[in-house]
Amino acid sequence: IVHIHNQNPLHIGRRNSLSRAQQFINKWELQCMLLASFSLQIFLLFSSGFRKRHSSCVLSVLLWLAYLSADPVAVYVLGRLSLRASGSSDPRNQQQLVLFWAPFLLLHLGGQETMTAFSMEDNMLWKRHLLSLTTQMVTAIYVVSKQLQGNSRLVAPMVLVFVFGTAKYAERIWVLRRAGSVAPGTSSSTANLVSRASSNAVWDTQGYYSQLCYVIERKLERNFEFILAVANEGFRLSLSFFMDMTPSISLLPQDISEIKNSVEVFKSSEDIVHMAYKLAEINLSLIYDYLYTKFGTRHFHIVPVCNIFHLIIKIALISVALALFMRARAGQKAHDVVDVIISYILLVGAIVLEICSVFMSFISSCWAYKTIITLPLTCPLCQKFPGVIAALLSLVRHLHPDSRGEWSGKLAQNNMIEGCIREKQAGAGLLRRARRYIGIDDNKAIKRIGVSPEVKKLVLDKLLEIASTSRVLEWDLGVGRFRGQWAQWVVDAKEDHLCSAAQQVLQVSNIQGLEFVSSVLLWHIITDICLLVDEDEDGGAELRGPTRNLSEYTMYLIADCGVMAGSEGHFVLRKGCHEVLSWLREKGESGGDRRKVIEDIRNEDSSFFADNYYPVLDRARRVSSDLLVLEEPGDRWELIAAVWMEMLCHISYNCGAGFHAKQLTTGGEFVTHVKMLLFMLGVPFLRDVKEPLFYRAGNLYS
Repeated sequence: IVHIHNQNPLHIGRRNSLSRAQQFINKWELQCMLLASFSLQIFLLFSSGFRKRHSSCVLSVLLWLAYLSADPVAVYVLGRLSLRASGSSDPRNQQQLVLFWAPFLLLHLGGQETMTAFSMEDNMLWKRHLLSLTTQMVTAIYVVSKQLQGNSRLVAPMVLVFVFGTAKYAERIWVLRRAGSVAPGTSSSTANLVSRASSNAVWDTQGYYSQLCYVIERKLERNFEFILAVANEGFRLSLSFFMDMTPSISLLPQDISEIKNSVEVFKSSEDIVHMAYKLAEINLSLIYDYLYTKFGTRHFHIVPVCNIFHLIIKIALISVALALFMRARAGQKAHDVVDVIISYILLVGAIVLEICSVFMSFISSCWAYKTIITLPLTCPLCQKFPGVIAALLSLVRHLHPDSRGEWSGKLAQNNMIEGCIREKQAGAGLLRRARRYIGIDDNKAIKRIGVSPEVKKLVLDKLLEIASTSRVLEWDLGVGRFRGQWAQWVVDAKEDHLCSAAQQVLQVSNIQGLEFVSSVLLWHIITDICLLVDEDEDGGAELRGPTRNLSEYTMYLIADCGVMAGSEGHFVLRKGCHEVLSWLREKGESGGDRRKVIEDIRNEDSSFFADNYYPVLDRARRVSSDLLVLEEPGDRWELIAAVWMEMLCHISYNCGAGFHAKQLTTGGEFVTHVKMLLFMLGVPFLRDVKEPLFYRAGNLYS
């Protein structure tokens, strides 16, 4: 007693607080963790669909944390339940209701309809999930067996939830496997994918392009449902092309003829810009759903009627389980009220989540829309209920209006000179270095603007022009060196007195000899100089805005996304930034005004560059001076625009499927839509490739 009185009261208070906290954890740990697992499922269901339409870093981080936390939390709770079952000495005590929760953890491990994978890499882990299913099933069966020793009336609803949860987890594994099977892996799997893609090309090409022509010829370019039907017809083709698995020599002569005919039909359409980009949006939306969601994969591989029965069975199972649980609870007062409430939350919540997943699929996915449209065609029984089908179609049209975009519609802009100015002004303090180390740098000159109709029209018109002429045979779109062929074609089309001046521009810029990132960096500064000089000119005004957008967007792709950079590209970017920073330090008073910096670069005397080493700025100044020799601003902007459009197409085709697949989960990128335009116009299949060994497919032209 004397010892207790001599103890510090503060220490006693701390021990009492820790003891109370430990008691609280022991009593409510399972309940809190179970509700946390359920809350994560709610968040994933309702938030996942937004990531393909919004480029929000906050949303991406929250989804990443929720996705990574959901499975470990569910596994942990299931493990704790198994320990609780093995440690229960009285089989008829209140712990029996706690054991009833075990199968719900399998439901949570099965994931939600709107997200099965956070990234493409997660699809490759389906075998790990299969192993997890095996182990967690054993754990759940053990807990269910313990329930048999206690309240046997809870066994029936428990078994139903167990069956439902196991089926849902197995479905998730199947979806992961199907989505992962379209990505190249080992050499043998890649060979199988290429073989499958070439087979799909033979079977689907004519049907896809003939449907495209039908929609245009019937003036249905703005009919969302017809465009969706075309996208569905060509889904296998577009997916293989998206994943870089379609060999360009796999098409038959009649396929090539169909593509050529469709290009001519495209040129005759007045609404081709709207249709082309809407079709690209829908194609990419379908691909996103296939790679990252359950309903995308399920709707593609299973006929619509089976999907409806699948939904009915799921809701029926959990509803029967709820009814049996209510019957088992009738007249019983032994269980804790909180545990009973949690049990009802889990049962009712499972039903609500399944119903909400239907509405979420209508809101966020084109697959559900397509299912309702094709239901009368695939199910003769549905033809007897036209009123029901009409009501469903009206609901789908309301939840998924055709005016809503399927991606963010944003174009990121990065101006290197402006970024260097901000970096110079910010200095190199300890706080800034720490922020840059963890990936937060507010001084980057990146902004996001909407993709303008002018940019869309400019790119599509140029692609149509190339695809409809013999130039498409000459265009080296492959992984080889960027050659600036579009710019050369623009020069070749000029009159003699303009051709020599324009040719001088290409020679000084060495567009055919420079490494790709070096060309991007050089022409980025050239564009800035010409924009400053021509800002008050009327000629070329319709090209200046879109060209500036493409210049700064391409710089964003190279400098911030690391696309097509490699070790040499990153070295060039770093040296280029250092060169601009050195210039800013030397011209200290102009360091805060981008316009003044560009004026100084343009007006600097040649002798300065002879005495000082500024290779990028010097060449940009000389090339822009040669461009200004062209009297008409429209002539030089036609040349500059051709450079940037070809660079964008070069990136879209060669940057790799991994980049495009990743960007689908963060709001999408315009460069990915350009890749789908290339597919739509059949440009890669019309190129002049080497003579194939197999004469029945490949480069055969009429």
